[in-house]
Amino acid sequence: MIFLRRSSIKRAWSVLAVASLVFASGCKESSTCTASGKVLVDGQPAEGVYIVFHGADQSTTRSNSDGSFSLDINAPGDSIVTAFWPTITIKGVETIEGPDRLRGFYRDASHPATRVTIQAGQNDLPPISLTNPARGKSRANVRR
Repeated sequence: MIFLRRSSIKRAWSVLAVASLVFASGCKESSTCTASGKVLVDGQPAEGVYIVFHGADQSTTRSNSDGSFSLDINAPGDSIVTAFWPTITIKGVETIEGPDRLRGFYRDASHPATRVTIQAGQNDLPPISLTNPARGKSRANVRR
């Protein structure tokens, strides 16, 4: 059986507590960024558009009724922004998301809606302006 002095145990707990605080608040707190903006489709605010930031990690949010969005991104840097806007069907209490109303035009990271550079802290982005493609057209048969 190992016997430790009470002062050694207190010191060990103090070191562990400090290490835990450093780990918990560490890098993430200093590098977390917030990106805010607005989504417009054909010049009008659009509700329910998924906005996906592809950077050091992937962060996703959805636009509000006025087209606004806000999300935390874990690390600053360049991000490719993609978007999709599902049709919504409500059956009773169930909400069903359907096909992309934008027909996939902005969903592919190789043809993004926009590109942005995210800085540490608050980032107020310019509006993300999307155009609803004509019926029957898709990314596969139309070049922007």
